[in-house]
Amino acid sequence: MTCPLCQNTTSKPVGTKNNFSLVACDRCNFIYVAPVPESAQLHTLYDGYSQTDKYLKKLKKKIFTSKLKVKRIGKFINSTQKQFLDVGCSIGATVAAADQLGYNAMGIDLDEVALKKANELFGECEFQAITTQDLLSTGRKYDVIYCAEVIEHVPDPHDFMQSLVDLLNPDGVLYLTTPDAGHVRVPKDFVSWNRVTPPEHICYFSRKNMKTLLEQHQLKPIKFYWSHRANMRVIARKL
Repeated sequence: MTCPLCQNTTSKPVGTKNNFSLVACDRCNFIYVAPVPESAQLHTLYDGYSQTDKYLKKLKKKIFTSKLKVKRIGKFINSTQKQFLDVGCSIGATVAAADQLGYNAMGIDLDEVALKKANELFGECEFQAITTQDLLSTGRKYDVIYCAEVIEHVPDPHDFMQSLVDLLNPDGVLYLTTPDAGHVRVPKDFVSWNRVTPPEHICYFSRKNMKTLLEQHQLKPIKFYWSHRANMRVIARKL
């Protein structure tokens, strides 16, 4: 088995959950599901994602909190940087928040059920059921990419991160969140952590290996935000 992060070929077992094995790389200590589920299996998993109804029930709150986050991101860009992309936008709350704050906002997701609802709720915004690689082929670029709770789902973090970098304009910023596998609140019995949910979550980042991944793709981490929960939030700028 090859580490998706550093390509090392040796690892140690972490445990088993939902009939999936997790291992930790001997070199970088990155934790991942091995073997990685097939892409087709993952695509099926997110078509009609189970969290959509949950998001709908707290839509107003999500728009309110999304506005706070987008305003926080706005402190790191200039007034002319208006192209905003939400990768993994679900029902579109963050896209709507960015639109209301004056951005040219777009959202992409693999869940066509969620995107149908997003179009019903926020028809003035643009939503597409495509991947970041698909979007790259259009030649479009963005000043801000918002990517919340997505990278832990992807089988190849390098390929995914590079696609985000390629979608960013020079000096653009990436806001990314993911479960923090190195947080003090993560239980010693790693597989008992409630964020370990294979095949939904297949990659588990610490701040250290997230910083390494960002820097390998010409992204400079600006700030890691503290969180009392085992959740990582980072803002990085394209060099």
